[in-house]
Amino acid sequence: MRIFTKQPGFIMTVNMLLMMAVYMLSRWFFYAMNLSHFQETTFSDMLGICWGGLRFDFSALAYLNIALVVAQFIPFKFRDTVKYQKVIKRIFLIINSIGIFINVADTVYFEFGGRRTTAMFFSEFANENNIGKILMHSVVEYPLVWLFGIAMIFLSCKLYYNPIKFNKHSEDYAAPKVYYSVHSIAFLVGVLITFAGLRGGLAWKMHPLRQDSADLYCKRPIETALVLNTPFTILTTIHQTDYKDPKFFPEEALDSLFYPIKNLKTDGGEMKKYNIVMFLLEGFSREFVGFFNRDSIGYTPFLDSLLAQSYSFEYSFANGLRSVDCMPASMAGIPRYIDPYCYFIYSNNYLQGLPEMLKNEGYTTAFFHGAPNTTLGFKAFTNSIGFETYYGMDEYEHKEFFDGTWAIFDEPYLKYFADMTNKIAEEKNPFFVTVFTASSHEPFALPEEYKTVFTKGTIPMHKTVSYADNSIRKFFEKVRDKEWFKNTIFVFTADHTGPSCRDDYNNNMGRLLIPVFFYTPGGQLPIKCDSTRLMQQVDITPSLLSILNYQKPIFSFGKNIFEKDSSFVNYVFNDRNGDSMYYLDTLMIEYSKNQLYGIFDYKKDFSLKNNLIAQKDSFPQLPFMEEQMKAIIQQYISRMKNNNLTAK
Repeated sequence: MRIFTKQPGFIMTVNMLLMMAVYMLSRWFFYAMNLSHFQETTFSDMLGICWGGLRFDFSALAYLNIALVVAQFIPFKFRDTVKYQKVIKRIFLIINSIGIFINVADTVYFEFGGRRTTAMFFSEFANENNIGKILMHSVVEYPLVWLFGIAMIFLSCKLYYNPIKFNKHSEDYAAPKVYYSVHSIAFLVGVLITFAGLRGGLAWKMHPLRQDSADLYCKRPIETALVLNTPFTILTTIHQTDYKDPKFFPEEALDSLFYPIKNLKTDGGEMKKYNIVMFLLEGFSREFVGFFNRDSIGYTPFLDSLLAQSYSFEYSFANGLRSVDCMPASMAGIPRYIDPYCYFIYSNNYLQGLPEMLKNEGYTTAFFHGAPNTTLGFKAFTNSIGFETYYGMDEYEHKEFFDGTWAIFDEPYLKYFADMTNKIAEEKNPFFVTVFTASSHEPFALPEEYKTVFTKGTIPMHKTVSYADNSIRKFFEKVRDKEWFKNTIFVFTADHTGPSCRDDYNNNMGRLLIPVFFYTPGGQLPIKCDSTRLMQQVDITPSLLSILNYQKPIFSFGKNIFEKDSSFVNYVFNDRNGDSMYYLDTLMIEYSKNQLYGIFDYKKDFSLKNNLIAQKDSFPQLPFMEEQMKAIIQQYISRMKNNNLTAK
């Protein structure tokens, strides 16, 4: 049988490793040429970045070369000819030279966008007829960049590995049974490894590699550009459609209509460094909570008891539809608009996250979730907004409490969360810790000992909501007598709504109604409050920071719910896949495809049965509401495109 080093599969492997080396050299060149943006990035940081970058480099090369992998590993003898290998070489070098070119070119364009280029580049320049002049200008202005690119392409051509200098003679092959068996196995292995490269790994519960996954290997959001490479960011966004600029208003007038940078109106003086414990409750719809539905069965007796002592809101809303929408909204002031922020092409924009802001004020920050660490990209996102530590199922020792499908059962995990919070409190720093519950998620499993305890409900989720509620009660039993307890603000919100079983919630409002409330056992907030104010997830960060007397400007599409000034606007904005809703006081409007199609007095018409669109001239506030909704949408799109989502 022919020696191993002359097998076409081995040839492909060596040349892929060559390209991995080229991409790694390009990463260090990118870093050196943009050093002014990476002043805080140490050599040690770069080693971690490079380690993470290997995943993205291999993924990009797998995308670019998947057809060639098949062509080189396919178990047929015609691969062993000079002519065949010459064709493979030419195709390989053409494809990968293009990859090198766009990767190196982004060294120049990073200065202007602050992130790696995505497939949106092509739509942005689709109508430009001077793209050639732009490229030529960049060649003149940045000759070192282009010389480096040429050198990398030359190096790839020069070092391309191809030991087949003559055609293979049939008598030199192993017996057909051996040949086809061995090469079929090699083909399957090659395809499997390539598939792993495309996904970023083969873990069953791992989410496929995306741009936001780069945050796993960074200490600062800007460093994602070092982890990533441009072929990857283009190829993985080529199927996505960019936001179209609606151009409702002149750009210069936009900030006067709706301005997402806020200076919180505080009392002055020192910041009040209360501890913060945030509960993100999986799938907890408002309709499950007895406190808000006294005319029906509730499934949350413990939360009901807390709500009776809390600052809560009759109408509080999710700003998204999925779990991944919750954290951008509640901790960075970014609602979902059409697509989840974390999965969209702008997911590597810089955000001003609540954990980062608090960390800069001396807080210890940590995030807890009992599912595998790769679940939904949570770990990457929490890293990007400033959480110092992530505690997932990988860090949890007692795997016997795994529900068999999704995560650790809530009761043991919340006991662990209580123990870890007590441990963090011993450091004597103020702290911000967040836990994402998990048991009220499909498949709605209960521990064996609770299957006969929680039986109430008409859908499977009701039982797990009751179990989660009881698990939260046991958390409070473990921490209620601790020294830090009364100096703490507890924040509760659901990530999104769960499956509905009530007709009155089966509408665009009911599908987004969740509990959001603040429990302050130390009396930091009055128990009685203006519960008629409209609350949404994007209001959580500015509202929390106002309680803390935070003095610096912040970025948020939400509002400070505790604002006492007469200019306070009692609004909510949310979106369901392009159908936008704007609430102002007692009125809600629905808007889609640049057209108003619904007006509802939702407090009188909870089920939204009576569309008042025919009476639109009867509502004097309507022009203001439409203007505000359009301004929010345009600000969102403009600032996403321009990577302008912070107050800095």
